[in-house]
Amino acid sequence: MSTSLPSAAQSTPPRAEQSANPLIGAWSTPDGVPPYDRIRPEHYEPAFDLAIAAAREQSQRIANDPAAPTFENTIEAMERSGRELSRVANTFFTVASADATPANQAIQKNIAPKLARLSNETMLDQALFQRVDTLYQQRADLGLTPEQNRLLEQTHKRFVRAGAALPADARTRVAAINEELANLGVAFGQKLLADQKANDVFLSAAEVEGLPADQASAAAAAAEAAGKPGQYLFPATRSAAEPFLTAAPNRDAREKIWRAFTFRGDNDNANNTSAEIKRLVELRIERAKLMGAATHADFVLADSMAKTPSAAMELLMGVYTPALVRANEELRDIQALAAKDGVTDVQPWDWRYYAEQVRSERFALDEAQVKQYMPLDGIVEAMFETTQKLFGLTAHERTDIPAYADGVRVFEIREADGRKLGLFYADWFARPTKRPGAWMNSVRVPNGLLGETPIVVNNQNITPPAAGERALVSLDEAQTLFHEFGHGLHGMLSTAHYPSLSGTAVSRDFVEFPSQVYEHWITEPTILQAHARNAEGEPMPAEMLESLLKAQTFNQGFFTVQQLSSAILDMRLHQLTALPADFDAGKWEAAQLRELGVPEEIGMRHRLPHFSHIFDGGYSASYYAYTWAEAMDADGFDAFKEAGNVFDPELAAKLRREVYEVGNTRDPAESYRAFRGRMPTADALLRNRGLK
Repeated sequence: MSTSLPSAAQSTPPRAEQSANPLIGAWSTPDGVPPYDRIRPEHYEPAFDLAIAAAREQSQRIANDPAAPTFENTIEAMERSGRELSRVANTFFTVASADATPANQAIQKNIAPKLARLSNETMLDQALFQRVDTLYQQRADLGLTPEQNRLLEQTHKRFVRAGAALPADARTRVAAINEELANLGVAFGQKLLADQKANDVFLSAAEVEGLPADQASAAAAAAEAAGKPGQYLFPATRSAAEPFLTAAPNRDAREKIWRAFTFRGDNDNANNTSAEIKRLVELRIERAKLMGAATHADFVLADSMAKTPSAAMELLMGVYTPALVRANEELRDIQALAAKDGVTDVQPWDWRYYAEQVRSERFALDEAQVKQYMPLDGIVEAMFETTQKLFGLTAHERTDIPAYADGVRVFEIREADGRKLGLFYADWFARPTKRPGAWMNSVRVPNGLLGETPIVVNNQNITPPAAGERALVSLDEAQTLFHEFGHGLHGMLSTAHYPSLSGTAVSRDFVEFPSQVYEHWITEPTILQAHARNAEGEPMPAEMLESLLKAQTFNQGFFTVQQLSSAILDMRLHQLTALPADFDAGKWEAAQLRELGVPEEIGMRHRLPHFSHIFDGGYSASYYAYTWAEAMDADGFDAFKEAGNVFDPELAAKLRREVYEVGNTRDPAESYRAFRGRMPTADALLRNRGLK
């Protein structure tokens, strides 16, 4: 079923007692946005129930149509169906991830099995599948356009991969597995968020001595808001932990923060995620076998650019091996410097601190000083200027659009000629109820069939500043800002006619290319020179900027080993064909890291107990996609460097036309070749990370 489908007029009219529900019926909001200013938690479940019933009725109407199947009465009709459900679901899940209050978590827990059940009913419906399959077998004689043919092929593939072609007993089991997997994903995410909150660390003034002022003041404000004035609160989030580990001189305090962050989901309490992990993997193994695949990884990658786990692993190991050599060199540098402080047993909570000292010595850089020239508002301006220079798009803040939480900003994105492209919701700051990480999602996808304009959302977890102070970001956070907006552009610029092929509805190992290639422009000197400014409005000194850019490949052994060890373990875990009864995720993880030779001082970027990408985020057997896409983004950005102008208008227009606009209307490899003229190799990636 499409993520976007039928008008309100097609569904059952709301009863009188439902008329007060702002989710039901027509929305009279500006641009038809969700009426977040009027929605209350109690509105969601009744709206879901009505929308699910409508979607079920619409699907059954298509399946039982007495007329012979045609593209219009089957495939296109499916694209039009379920529109109310798409609208309600996208409205809710935008909030469920960004503001996971107890009420929203309860709704998600109740709704997940209902949505899984509807998906199973639709995708395993034999009458509906037979109509799709009949058209698929006849596709060469239907006179379809290339996009229509692609939609038919992709729709047929979704049904087959959902199990529609299996015998009845296998279909029944797949349906049960899908429903249980949906419930387990919700449980994993909710436990992780609860454990993250439970791992808040309160430090004393002595423990934060020597910490940069912006970090200390933000932590003091957070502690006061939590009812503990005089203390300093550090949540167990990456945006709080990594800057602290980089800058805090107090080694014991660093250990507290590191343990709080690293052991999320792995504590001896009700929020331990080990049971969910084991069951998720067991069910994925069973489903893969039912689907005729050797492993879950084989099943997932059959619908990707990589095609096979061996191809993905070949790339991962080709990058991991030189990265490990570099990481061990970096470790020796860190050990030598730490020894001067009397630290002879470097621990994981020491790496970032001493790496920063090495970087400071080698490049004359002080992270705290660099951040003074990296205000969030300035980086946002840099992002929008980049977009204008590349694609002619401009951003205009809208204050008339209701947002779902305090601090969310809304921008109207316009074409160079003033035409409205879509709306962009920016939710950049951390809150206790926001899930970890950074992400983009669509509230509405652009498409010609329904005449809809896009609404995209970006989320990040930047530490909010103390009252009256500027929000400052690290270069890594600035790159993440650009990365997520790259996803946003991919979601907004699509010219696909059909919703199911629009925007980011592409394979996991291609979806990261448009976002990752966009990251490169944050380190374009002209962009930083214009927008990296301190509180007095002075630009970043030329020597600081030069050092910052030179230091881009510093510590890349550490970062690459951290990231790729997570990707390798994801792939290995999902290539298992069975789990022992006493399977323990923590012990298995430790054994794998020893075999890979990952230094204990480095560890993984995402440990299994909190690896939400693969247990609650759709990236199971797909975390390799970031590295796969990096081979493309490094090679793709090389095209701009080869052109002698990173804002080359012809090349930018080609990138937009061949990548950002096409969505899933053709094979992603074809899209990359149309832009670059050939497929990439890992060479540009290795150069990009300074590993070659």
